[in-house]
Amino acid sequence: MNGYEVLNIPANATRDEIRAAYRELARRWHPDRFLPGPERDWANEKMADINAAYRLCLNGLRDAKVSAASEDEALKRAQALIDDGQYQSARKLLMGLGTRCAEWNYLFGWVLLHQSDTQKALIYLSVAAHQNPNSVKYARALKEAQSRGSVSRLQALFGRRR
Repeated sequence: MNGYEVLNIPANATRDEIRAAYRELARRWHPDRFLPGPERDWANEKMADINAAYRLCLNGLRDAKVSAASEDEALKRAQALIDDGQYQSARKLLMGLGTRCAEWNYLFGWVLLHQSDTQKALIYLSVAAHQNPNSVKYARALKEAQSRGSVSRLQALFGRRR
């Protein structure tokens, strides 16, 4: 059962939107509004579906909050691994996350930069800076990657001429 479809709300609905949709449907389909008989039985079934959908949607909100909190903790662990110079462990942790937020892109780009994969690092750090253009940290990391990329291109250019 898709609770959001039953309540006729978008999948990104807020708690207030979920509650309002539930209340509207509960007022319309509550079995006490129907005379005893087949209509009331049908309303009982409909109300059971509405109640189940409401619980599913609220549980989905709670699970999303728990998931977001655990992903925030994982991003902090990845930062700690990077700070300790454990770039491969940080990379593995980041690859296991479902989020691709600005912080994730920054951390992954930073790992790539320290693993001397400057071109890929530039991509991820550019995405982080684009996702959060007000972040000085992301802009600084992008600038460093760009300067390292320029140095490596110069080294490649001068290395070929010899």
